[in-house]
Amino acid sequence: MLYILGIFVLLLITYGVVRIINSRNKAFSSKLSLRERKELEKMIEKKAKIEEEEKDGEEKEESEKKEKKEKEEVKPILPVVEIKTIFPSKDIKEEISRFATHIDNNNFEVQNSIRNGVQNFINLDFKVALEEFSLAVELNSQDPTGYYCRGLTKLQLGNFESAIGDFTDSINLRMKESSAFYYRALAYYKLQDFDNAILNFKSYINAESGFDQAHYDLAICYKEKERFEEAITSFSQAIEINPKFELAYFERGLLQHKVNDKDGGCADLKKALEMGYLQASEFISDLCEEKKL
Repeated sequence: MLYILGIFVLLLITYGVVRIINSRNKAFSSKLSLRERKELEKMIEKKAKIEEEEKDGEEKEESEKKEKKEKEEVKPILPVVEIKTIFPSKDIKEEISRFATHIDNNNFEVQNSIRNGVQNFINLDFKVALEEFSLAVELNSQDPTGYYCRGLTKLQLGNFESAIGDFTDSINLRMKESSAFYYRALAYYKLQDFDNAILNFKSYINAESGFDQAHYDLAICYKEKERFEEAITSFSQAIEINPKFELAYFERGLLQHKVNDKDGGCADLKKALEMGYLQASEFISDLCEEKKL
């Protein structure tokens, strides 16, 4: 009996403790006033809004990254712009005339000296032309134009060694065009320095391969060195660029006879004659009489 009474008392005590704890929780929650509850709700709403904005920002950033990646993968095809190359002319007067309207915004004295030099060259007053180009070099020793034009003038006058020096200076000063290699090659050719002429013609052709005259001139140098196969190849390249290059057909025809290609040689000589190179007729009579081509 006493045992049952003890259990009953223990249950009453447990029940009382539970009631006390629940009443305390309710008391705590009831401590928040209406104003405080509203502020708490606002803070919860604000936090939820910030979290939503952050999520939207992350999604937007991810979308932008994806769009940028797609644009990089699909690159637009740029239009091809054809650049017309200005080839040098064997007519030095025509070549130097290109600088008649030379512009130098940094030094008008240099500009005027170049223009005056060109005008005097055209008027065949080469002495004054040299003076004007030399003045341009003195005024600006870092401008390759003065050296180049002075080199052309010296080449015209037959002062080949000095012309080579001026062309070399213009090349060392990184002249934009590669024509200086071509005219330096001509100066070496005039001095019968065929090895250096070959090197310079090849340097020009490496930069501008579409000039038929350069291939022809290179072939002539090979011919002088008796490098006939290389000469034939260069004549062929000149003809490929200019199928109406009658002199190249003529020269190639003569060399083909030297390497015992008489059929090819006669065909080239007849082609040159058909194009109007009358000198070929004599060689056809001598070399192709039996071929009847």
